[in-house]
Amino acid sequence: MKISEFVFEKGRIVSLYGASGSGKTNIILQVITEITPSLYISTEGKSYYARIENLKAKKDVYYTESNSVYELILSIIKSANLNLKLIAVDTINRFYRETRKEKDIEYPLILLSAWAYENNIKVLLSWQVSGNNRVSGEKFMRKVSEDVLRVTKNYIIGNLRVCKFKIVSSGVEGCL
Repeated sequence: MKISEFVFEKGRIVSLYGASGSGKTNIILQVITEITPSLYISTEGKSYYARIENLKAKKDVYYTESNSVYELILSIIKSANLNLKLIAVDTINRFYRETRKEKDIEYPLILLSAWAYENNIKVLLSWQVSGNNRVSGEKFMRKVSEDVLRVTKNYIIGNLRVCKFKIVSSGVEGCL
């Protein structure tokens, strides 16, 4: 089974959460290569640029970077012209973690939800966890997501199902 099939088995708007280094970004990058045309929005700065460099040459895989909640909202709005099948945001709760302003998470989520339903687009969101292993903005994550999956170093877990995955040089293999 493809990773994208597992991830979107139970919903159109799906959230992935897990500790730093658990594999969330690798899973997202695999999914955007399986579902095209797609858009990857990074809120984590240039550190992710090297990971998507190979994907930039791939037709119908777009990349943008957002350094503020306003840039994130603008990226979502501009995506309307791309006729996408998937929008992935890595990580959606970055700005909320920094400001603790509800509008910094609510506005992008409302816009993404509207886009998903009006245009039949899939949305994949990653969420960072804090030091106490809790999702910052969990109530928003649970409200907007049709499915919530926890990522560990080897597994995607959620909704009474498990996918074992392996990160290899060519991407992510799963569900093993």
